[in-house]
Amino acid sequence: MITSAPLETPQTEADRVVVGIPAYAHTCQDILGRKASAVPNTYIDALTYVEVTPLIIPVVEELNLLRHLMTMVDGLMLIGGPDIDPVHYDQTAHPGLRQVTPERDKMELTVTQWALRRQLPILAICRGIQVLNVAAGGSLWQDIESQVPGAQKHDQYPDNREDHLAHSVDIEPGSRLAAICRQTRLDVNSLHHQAIDRIGQGLSVVARSGDGIVEAVEGKGDAWVVGVQWHPEWLIAGSEAMRMLFGAFRDACRANPSSAGDQAG
Repeated sequence: MITSAPLETPQTEADRVVVGIPAYAHTCQDILGRKASAVPNTYIDALTYVEVTPLIIPVVEELNLLRHLMTMVDGLMLIGGPDIDPVHYDQTAHPGLRQVTPERDKMELTVTQWALRRQLPILAICRGIQVLNVAAGGSLWQDIESQVPGAQKHDQYPDNREDHLAHSVDIEPGSRLAAICRQTRLDVNSLHHQAIDRIGQGLSVVARSGDGIVEAVEGKGDAWVVGVQWHPEWLIAGSEAMRMLFGAFRDACRANPSSAGDQAG
């Protein structure tokens, strides 16, 4: 007979902050039922590197379930993925628009708006910065190459590795991001073909690439809200600045008075 020890959480684990990660809407013939909610391990690894417990938020429509999940988290991390349907920023589809996932858009925009309302700390990455901007009422360039004259190539993958440093970004002195990274110029990777056009309410642009594309935003108020267009989770092993970014997010989640236990929505 197999017996197991009681499930007890060590004190050090009980003190860890919990961060919600809205998942991909993944469809694959190799999955029974074909559909799954998935999060790439690179994001999970980055959070666990700074001793944060990730909580995957599945792609579901049930608002009560999403509300319950959001009461469990101290912060929200928005991750990369497919294009956002332009219907969410009152545009029709441009010929350069790629795959969209309406069910993920709906779930992710919903929980992002809840997080903004509750002033939860938010770290938004690649598609995530775009979701954050759209949730705040902003708009996007649907395809940089065909819509932004003179823009450099920002969609570097799969021509280069995910951690390839494609270009530099200039960060506004005095911004939260500059204080975290302790510098105002960074070399970053670049895996996107969309970008912020009109900035959303309550957000400020704090970094751009040399061609003027928005590379980072912050919340204007006291809430800890940072969005970056690059992928810091791929750079964390070799970049102290990216480790400090994830560490600052963890610290903001730990200190935030509106963290787990509050009612979402």
